[in-house]
Parts: sequence; structure tokens; C-alpha cells
Amino acid sequence: MTKKYFIGIAVLGILIIGITFLKNYMPLHLSTNKTAMHKPAPLPKEATVILNKNGFSPATVTIKVGSAVRWKNESGSQQTVNSDNYPTNQLHKELNFGIFANNSSVAHTFTKAGTYGYHNQLNHKQAGKVIVIQ
Repeated sequence: MTKKYFIGIAVLGILIIGITFLKNYMPLHLSTNKTAMHKPAPLPKEATVILNKNGFSPATVTIKVGSAVRWKNESGSQQTVNSDNYPTNQLHKELNFGIFANNSSVAHTFTKAGTYGYHNQLNHKQAGKVIVIQ
């Protein structure tokens, strides 16, 4: 066997070891392995927004068309959910739920994509929005 043959085998061995190392130890953000990459969580069929003494939490929710938002009153007193613009509440009349009791909830299923602003009519600085995507 010749010296070139041994050098060729050594180079091939180094390449195999290098490829194996990269495949097993390459950071995920550089990996081409699609199953190991992060997939975003699916959007909920129903999102819940809590209305407490401090306002709406979360203030913004994103859902898909056909999904619902449930507003739960945990403020300790009666509150409202009403469409923007304050005080006329005319932008999205379907969100004009009016007053609802503590420990109760109201819900709406969104059938069209868009951004829907709302507020608490009793404290209009408490506001939120629903972003509906396709």
C-alpha cells in the first residue's frame, strides 16, 4: 500500500468524524433538522381575558377566525365590556355586552379578521384589543 492511500484513508476518516460531530453537536438554530426546530404553539379556539381592578389581562389577545374570547369579571364588582370608541361604542357593536356581574363572564365568537378594540365603560382607561387572523 502506498503513502497516498494511507493519507486518503486518514482524510476520509477525519471527514467522517467531523460530519458526525457537527450533526450531533451543532446548535439547533443552525441545524437543518426540521423536526428539531421550534414550532409556534397553535392559537386557541377560546381565549380568556380577566377583568380585575387593574383592567384587562391580557390586554391584547390574538386568535384565529372562528375562535372566541371570554371575558371573566374578577374585579369584585359589576363591570362592562364595550366596543371602542368611548363613549359611543359604535365600532364593533357586537362587543357591547354592557354590565355583567362579578364572577360571571361574557363571550363572543369572531367570524371576520381584523382588530377589535374594547374598553370598560365604567372606567374607559381600562381597555384591550382582540386581533383576529385568518
